[in-house]
Formats: sequence, C-alpha cells, structure tokens
Amino acid sequence: MILSILTTILLPVFVVAAISAVAQRQLRLDVQSFSKAAFYVFSPAMVIDALADSDVSGMEFGQIALGMVVTMLAIWGITELLARLFRLGDATRASFQVTTVLANTGNYGLPVNLFAFGQAGLIRGALVVTVNAIMRSTLGVYLAARGHGRSARETVRQVLSVPMIYAAVIGVIINVTGFTLPEPILKAAKIMGQGMVPSSMVVLGTQMLSTLEAQRRSATTQTGPLIAATLARLVLAPLIAYHVGGFVGLRGLARNVLTLECATPSAVMSLVLATEFDTDVDFAALAILATTLGSLVTVTGWLSWLIR
Repeated sequence: MILSILTTILLPVFVVAAISAVAQRQLRLDVQSFSKAAFYVFSPAMVIDALADSDVSGMEFGQIALGMVVTMLAIWGITELLARLFRLGDATRASFQVTTVLANTGNYGLPVNLFAFGQAGLIRGALVVTVNAIMRSTLGVYLAARGHGRSARETVRQVLSVPMIYAAVIGVIINVTGFTLPEPILKAAKIMGQGMVPSSMVVLGTQMLSTLEAQRRSATTQTGPLIAATLARLVLAPLIAYHVGGFVGLRGLARNVLTLECATPSAVMSLVLATEFDTDVDFAALAILATTLGSLVTVTGWLSWLIR
C-alpha cells in the first residue's frame, strides 16, 4: 500500500512540480501571474463551484474552520515553548514559528487531497485553504512582524483582501438556502475552478526552485530548531489536527482531509514573510526545504494510516 500511495498520489505532484521548475528555468515563466491567478481567480471560483453543489453543510464548514484554527493556535503555543527552550533570538524565533505554524495547504495540499480522496476531498481541502489564508494574513503576519510595527489597520486590510472568504460565504449561502446561480455563472465558475490544481502545482515547482537557490546561500547552523520545526510541522501538527477534528465533531472524509492538509510542509509564503520583515531568511529557506523533502516520507505514512 505504501508504494502505491507514493507512486499514485505523491510522486505525480512532485513530477509536475519538477517539470514546472525546469520550464520556469528554460522559458522564464511569469510565475507571479500564475500565483495571482490561482489565488484571486481560480481559488474563489473553485470554492463557489464546490460549495454550490456539494454535500458540505454550513455546520461541516464551521467544524473544519474551527479545527484548523485550533490546530494552528496549538502549534503556535508549542513553538513559543520550543523557542524559549532553544533560546532563539527574535529573528530566528519569528522564522521558526512562521515556518512551523503555516502549512502549504494550497499548492501542495490541494493536489494531494484530490489524488487521495477525489473531488469530495478537493472541496473540503479548499475550505481548509480558505481558513489558512485568513490565518496567514493575521497570525502569520503577526508572528513575522512582531516588533516591526505592522498596524492593525494594515492587517485587517490584508484579511479583507482574501477573495476566498467571500467565495466561501457565497457558496455556503447557496448550499444552505438552495438558491441557484444563473447557469452561465455556474459554468464559468466550474471552468475557472478547474485551473486551480494545475496552476498550484506549477507554482509549487517554481517556488521549490527558488527555495533551493535560497538554501544554497544559507549559512544557518540552527540544527536543533530545524529538526524541531520539521517534526512539529510534519508529525505533531497532523496528529493534533486529527484529534482536534474528532473533538469538534468531524468524522470520516472531512477529518482525514483536515489531517492531511495539516501534514503538508512549511508554506513557501513563510520565506516571503521572513524576507519582508527581515527575520532569519536562511532558517526559513532550510525549514521549507527540509519539510518538503521530509513530507515524501511522512505524508506517505499519514495517507497509509488515514485510508487504511
């Protein structure tokens, strides 16, 4: 079973990512445009299409959101203790916490959920991505910007700029009320939503290429914190998510999707935040690389357990 999971679920994602990295190197693809299209166009369209005609209830959406938020807050608390244990400086502590708390739920998690659980898994994965985007714009910015004076107004503005929030609200309203959008709009949402997974894998590949290049310039010697961040991100986070999911009432597929999304490696956005707020960029690059490579083993293990 493990070999089957590795070859049919995870390796296709890494193969597409590798091809995308080569294409970017040879063709100089405009990756920023891919990323913006995925975030501002394809993602909200996929959420509306998924929720408008799915079996995901408003209650289940709320449970998924609560499970994700509680898991991230729990990981944050653990990183506070670990940062003190390792006596990390402010810059390294910020990168340590951001790379541990923020998971790559979109570019990595969505394709894996699609291949593992089909369209139903993709739908619920999109909801996790929506919540993660909100937390990244609030908690993630706070952790990276601690001591750098980012205003509350700017943080609120960033949260309100996340289009998937509005898409999720519209989708849940349609789902709960039975209201039907005009057919041309529904078909347009379906067509645009189908671009989310391939564009995410293209972005994943190019992001990993940039992370590898950043890692070559890395000079960090924080081996202990790096190992702790990797284990917390790939082992502890999904373990917490699984139990939190059960506590908030999630069962079966929804609980598995939440667990798998929380088992994904550190978000590449962690490196962006580390760079923007002048924290330990070297540590962030190494953590992203270590967790991404390590996820081949750990995510395979989680999948073999979840679908047993």
